[in-house]
Parts: sequence; structure tokens; C-alpha cells
Amino acid sequence: MESTVPFLSPVSQSPENHFSFYHNFELFYMENIAQNNYFDQTQTLESAFSGLNVSGYPDLPDSGYQFGGGFARAGQDRNNNVIGEGTKVGPDVESWGAFMYSSYQLGSSRNTEFSILPSSNQTRLLSAAASAAGCTMPFGLNNNINRSSFNTSKLCNNNQTRPHWLHEPLNCLSLGDLRGRLVALAKDQYGCKFLQKSVEKASKEEIDMVFMEVIDHVCELMLNSFANFVVQKVVDVCSEEQKNQILLMVIKNRFRLVEICLSLHGARAVQKLLEKLTTQQQISLFMSALSPGAVALAKDLNGHRVIQYCLKNFSDEDNKYFLTVVANNCYQIAIDKCGCCALKHCLDHSNGEARAHLFQEIIANALNLAEDQYGNYVVQHILELKETQTTESLLRQLQGNYASLSCNRYGSNVVERCLLESEEPLTTRIIVELLRSPIVSTLLLDPFGNYVIQSALSVSKGFVFDALLNLVQDHYPIMRSHSYGKWVLAWFSRRKQLHM
Repeated sequence: MESTVPFLSPVSQSPENHFSFYHNFELFYMENIAQNNYFDQTQTLESAFSGLNVSGYPDLPDSGYQFGGGFARAGQDRNNNVIGEGTKVGPDVESWGAFMYSSYQLGSSRNTEFSILPSSNQTRLLSAAASAAGCTMPFGLNNNINRSSFNTSKLCNNNQTRPHWLHEPLNCLSLGDLRGRLVALAKDQYGCKFLQKSVEKASKEEIDMVFMEVIDHVCELMLNSFANFVVQKVVDVCSEEQKNQILLMVIKNRFRLVEICLSLHGARAVQKLLEKLTTQQQISLFMSALSPGAVALAKDLNGHRVIQYCLKNFSDEDNKYFLTVVANNCYQIAIDKCGCCALKHCLDHSNGEARAHLFQEIIANALNLAEDQYGNYVVQHILELKETQTTESLLRQLQGNYASLSCNRYGSNVVERCLLESEEPLTTRIIVELLRSPIVSTLLLDPFGNYVIQSALSVSKGFVFDALLNLVQDHYPIMRSHSYGKWVLAWFSRRKQLHM
């Protein structure tokens, strides 16, 4: 059995206190070098160790591998990145784990287990070397340290997740050499770039080989941060028949299609696929699979991009079923932060029956939408379109609620938009309703209603303007002492209309 030297409890951060045998070992070591005259007494322990060659490979005399890896050489040599084949030398080592990891690089690169020293002397010499370099050695380690049992997983997590063959240079390989490994290669940061370049200049036979390997994994690859670019490149160069197979694989599971469209990387790959669809049958297949997920897509930023592409590039007939699903769920979509923007795009890029259906459903929910933080933007957008028939329908839906909406943070914006975007007969009708309201005097002092009064003053004419002017004059004393009332008076001051 190999002899071991137990570690003692740490007393301080000094290497001498960490190891009880430190002074005895130093005396033993100095007597030994004095007898053999290995180096001059003026040399330091570190410089002395730099002269030791403990390579485990006698057939590699010029490997330059020295004990201690990163710290056993002089300061100038430490700056070198590589000493010999497979041996890495870094800057000053600040921990025992890093020191052990750097000293084992040669053995791990060869997948060979070997020991630098006999196990009886190994721990002592490693401890002394670590002390000379100013490292601290944790006491939880086994005294007999051998290369096969040392765990470096925490030090090289990046390499651990990559297959070993991905560590080799790929520039000298062809697509044929990587047969059977293309899916794993596509998911690698550097492998995906290699594949993209290779596919660009690949022959038809090589493209067919790549296609056959990725087709069964195309949905998985679309969701990957690196592999989605490979899928896009394959879509660029594949044949029409292969494109059909990719499309069928993507829409095979409608839930998976929605999942892909909701992903940042997947949405990019789907848009590339949509750009390459050339036949009416392909577009119809895709839209029929996409439409059931319209609500989820409209409420997501990435899904919104897919919807935008379809609305802008496909015909009204292609988008008809999709827009029907959106119209039937317009309230749920409109009160969402992203959904309200998607609904506005649907209004802008729809025509005919689908557009009329959208208007009908939004107007039916206009009162509730007007008081919502996001839904009010959809109502305002309808007014901004300035379609006379639609505007009149919307104003009729809000009739009788203008005063209460004016006191609402979001509804007041809708009332102002109604005043600014409507024709004079319609605005007159709204102002008259406000003047007849029992809470009209409250609007003058309301944090939101005062803006509605200012907008009403801006668009009113004739007897309607005179009625508003009389209202302000009647409440002038209280308005002067109220912050929001002063804002209404400031409107008159800017136009020099009020003389009191």
C-alpha cells in the first residue's frame, strides 16, 4: 500500500503553517541538492524546479513540458501560451485547483494515466511546489493525488458539453467526412458557421446528404440558437421537393409550429421558409396550420413578426381564415401590450369581408376597450383611419358615455381623438352631450377631463364655442385656485380670447 501523509488543520494562510512537514522537507531537500550539486544555492526553489524534466513521454524530448505547468517556469516563460504539443502554460497560478489542472494538460490530451513521482513522494513534492508558487492547497483533497482520479469538470465545463471530435479543426474536412454528425455540428457555435459555408458551395449530392440528415430534426434545429441558421441556408439551396418536405415536417404538429413561431430563433427560420414558398398550395397549407394559434402569436413579439410577414406578402384569401380567428378574439388580443399592435397591423393589411368583420367586433367592444391601457390605442387607430361609416358606427357605440370616459385616464384619450378626427357635425354632437352632462363642471377641474375641454375648445365653432366660453366664465373663480383649472385658463391666455 502506498504511504500517505495526512494533512493537518490549517492555522493561517502561510504555506509553512499549512503543512507540518514543510520545514523538515525543506531541510531534506537542501541537503539533497547540496550533495548532488543540482543548482547553485542562490537559486530559488521555483527556478530550480524549472530545470526538472518529468515528461511521461521519453519519445518527446523536445516537448518542453516541465513540472508544475503554469508556474514552474521563470516569469518570462510564463507569458508563453503553449510549451510543446498539448501543454498549456498560463500566467501565475492563484489556486491549487488551477495549478493541478494546468499540470495535467499533457496527460489528459493523450488519454493516458501516469504519475510524475512515486506516490510516497508525490504529495510532498506537489505541496512544496505549490508553496513556492504562493498557492493554497485545499485540505479536502486526497493525499495521494493521481491523474486518473482528479476531477477537472468544473474547470472545463465549456469543453465538456462538446463532442471530442468538435475540438479538431474543421477546415480540412468535407461534408462527406462529417456524415452522421451534421445535426450535432449544426448546434455548435463554430460548426454551424462551417456548415453554412460548406452548404453554399456544396454539390447536389452533398446538399441531398445534408438534407437527409437534418429533415427529421428540422423542428428541433429551428429552435436552436445556432442550428436555425443552418436550416435557413438549407432552405435557400434545397430543391422544390425538399422544400415541400421541410414544410410538411414543420406543420405536421400545429402546436409545435406555434412553439417555433414564438421562439426568437424559430421565427427567423419560419420567415425564411415563408420567403421561399412559391405555390398557392404551400401557402394554403401553412396558413391553415398557423391560424388556430393566431391568438398566441398575436400576443407574442416573435409571433407578431410571423403574422406581419403573412399579412404583407400573402393575399386576402390566404389570410381570410387567420383574420377570422383574430376578429373572434379581438378583445383578448387588443388588451395585450403586443396584441394591440398586432391588431392594428391586421386592420391596416386587411380588405373586404375580413376587414369589415374586424371593425364590427372591435366596435362592439369599443366601450370596454376605450378604458383599457392598451385597448384604447386600437379604438384610436380606427378613428385615425377616417373611414366615415366606421367612425359614425364607433361614435354611436360610445354615445352617452363621453362624460364618464373623459374622466378616465385612457378613455379621455379616446374622446379627444373623437373630437380631433371626426367631422364637424359629429364633434358638435359630442360637445353638446358633454355640456348637458351633470358632471360637466367637474371636467374643468379633472386631471383628465380638462384636456377634453381644451380639445373641445379647439374644434368648436359658433354657438357651441360660446356655450363652452360661458361655462368657463361661470367657474372662473374656482378654476383660478385649482391647478387643473389653470391649465384650461392657460388655453385662453395663449389665444388671448378671455378678458376678465
